[in-house]
Amino acid sequence: MQRTRTFVFVIVLMMAVGATLRAATAEDSLKAGQQELKERVDGMAETMAVMSTDVGILKKLKVSGYVQARFEYNDSSRSGVAGGYDATKNLNANNFYIRRGRVKFTFQPSDWSKYVIYFDGSRNTISMKEAYIELTKLHREHNFQLTVGQFNYPFGYEIELSSSVRDFPERSLAENRLFRGERDRGVNFAWTAPRRLSANIGLVQGYGIENSTFTWFDPTKQKDLIGRVKASFGRVDVGVSGYWGETYTPGSAPVAEVPGRTVWYDANGNGTIDAGEITTTPPVAAKAATAAVEKDKIRYGLDAQTYFEILPIGGSSARAEFYYAEDYASGAADLSAVSKGWYLWLSQSIGTKFGAAVRYDFFDPNVHNDYKSLTPANINDAVGTLSMVLHYYWDGNVRISAAYDMPRTLKDGSLFSKSDGDVKDNRFTLQFQFAI
Repeated sequence: MQRTRTFVFVIVLMMAVGATLRAATAEDSLKAGQQELKERVDGMAETMAVMSTDVGILKKLKVSGYVQARFEYNDSSRSGVAGGYDATKNLNANNFYIRRGRVKFTFQPSDWSKYVIYFDGSRNTISMKEAYIELTKLHREHNFQLTVGQFNYPFGYEIELSSSVRDFPERSLAENRLFRGERDRGVNFAWTAPRRLSANIGLVQGYGIENSTFTWFDPTKQKDLIGRVKASFGRVDVGVSGYWGETYTPGSAPVAEVPGRTVWYDANGNGTIDAGEITTTPPVAAKAATAAVEKDKIRYGLDAQTYFEILPIGGSSARAEFYYAEDYASGAADLSAVSKGWYLWLSQSIGTKFGAAVRYDFFDPNVHNDYKSLTPANINDAVGTLSMVLHYYWDGNVRISAAYDMPRTLKDGSLFSKSDGDVKDNRFTLQFQFAI
């Protein structure tokens, strides 16, 4: 009997110890699970903090841009290349190509500073169009901005108007000749007064971003001064622009005379000079060295834009701009020439899906025949171009445009009459544009 009681006691004791051990094990497992859960939560919190920082940075970064896929048909186009061998001088102008493929990154951590870099991938090249830092200061109702880097010329209306919103496939001829590339490097200070007035003044390198000789440097010691004043009167804006700088053209080294050379090639191997076996190269005349030239470069501009709604089909707008320039003409007998250019541009929206525009664009590079030429093509050198375009807005991002340009070489002194040397070179453009 005593043995039985002892046995039962031992069994009960073992069961109690086992239960205690199982409880301790469960408690340890619970603590381990709680610790693991805490570590996971801490890890998620850390990840969320990183994500929050990344999202905060992305909210300050804006990406924009557009693509223009285009087909052009030109009346003057023909198959082949110049001479049949020079592949760089293409004679065909009927092409499918990417006219502009732009992407722009703008990082703005606050209202007072901004960083911009802007790339273009078009035809077969990639280039940097803009890269600048912009600092902003607000004093009462006056806004001041300082821009340093590579940016649009602060001159006129058309230069700073994005190609993605312009009606016509290309800017006016005067703008293209006088401000090729539309951008330069330098510093620009802008002031916007309350309500009506704004002004820019800047110093720029002077050769633009597409000069093939002075790619990044300026051979003249001084820099070019540029400025613009703009006033807004409700639906009418007017502006006055000026540019004062220097044009530098390098000189050339002297060229020594090279006499002609007679060569005999015994084609039939008979040891005698036969007809056709002697050739003589022409002599090269000596050329004197030419001195480098540095001349003033002046530009003036006037522009005006107005917006109105008088037709029931949609809004209308009218724009006009005038260019005056004095510049060095390196290929002329004399040195400087006065050029003038202008355009008139009317736009009309038609409902919400269509739009249309017409423009007459004029440019004369040598208004007063400041330099003379016996070649008629160089006397009648003014060009007037009538352009028409029709837009269809596929959706909020896509615009399809069909444009027709009719350039005319004009008689000297005329604004509209074409010269006898005018050739048929009208151009049709079909363009698909996607913009974000």
